[in-house]
Amino acid sequence: MPAFPIIDTHLHIWDHGRLKYSAFEGHPIFGKSFHVEDYQKACGDVAVEAMVFLECYCDFTPEGGQYIEEIEFVEDEAKRDPRILGIVPMAPLEKGRAVEPMLDEMTGRFPRVKGIRRIVEFDDDPRALTLSDAFVDGVKLLPKYGLHFEINVNHTQMDIVREFVRRVPGVTLILDHCGKPGIAEGAIDQYRADLADLAQFPNLWIKLSDLPVEADHANWTEADLRPFVDATLDAFGPARTIFAADWPICLQATTIPEWVDVLDRALAALSETERRAIYRDNANRFYRLGLQG
Repeated sequence: MPAFPIIDTHLHIWDHGRLKYSAFEGHPIFGKSFHVEDYQKACGDVAVEAMVFLECYCDFTPEGGQYIEEIEFVEDEAKRDPRILGIVPMAPLEKGRAVEPMLDEMTGRFPRVKGIRRIVEFDDDPRALTLSDAFVDGVKLLPKYGLHFEINVNHTQMDIVREFVRRVPGVTLILDHCGKPGIAEGAIDQYRADLADLAQFPNLWIKLSDLPVEADHANWTEADLRPFVDATLDAFGPARTIFAADWPICLQATTIPEWVDVLDRALAALSETERRAIYRDNANRFYRLGLQG
């Protein structure tokens, strides 16, 4: 385990009795509610200094969604664990400038809101959504509110990301879950090529998370993951790489302590300063958490 408390930049918690999550209904793991107390237990021996909540794909339609309600739920959870210092909700950025009243409310009422995420991976037409003029215009609004944008795609959609980042040079971005690389397919060459292109954009960071989930859930090995960890660091370096656990989504393939153990061994050759950057300091700066040290 790291010799210092870490920052977990990808915490999911949800309550099926409070909000509607159709994507999770009936799922053998995610069909139940997860609260911050469950996360506390799941951390085991991993010392966590702070967490950032990421939106959980609660139901939305073109007419509206549970955007504000999800933030209110997390604010209630943070009353029981004030280590939740950041919230990254969803917002309908595809509305372009018409999304401004919602961004005004989010940032005006909830200082913990640090950025916006949209899981374009699951959209009916990810390319049409992500590269539409209205969506790009909505994303370009975020710096006005001091917000960044989190990109969530899978490895078959990285061509979309290549085009998207070129259109929003003034927006701070982070690629969630390493872009969900094709580990189960052994697609390391594609991953290296994708990252070599994307790392050229200085406004783009990468979140080192979820690699076991992208491998064979039941039979992955460290040898399966290590080339992808190494490729991430080769492209983005310790200065633009940020750790995350992605709990409880990670439970499909691993636990928080196991994932940290795997990364500890993969990062062993780095300096203490570089390991602290990946596990803590980069997150503190990127999410503007204001922690000292």
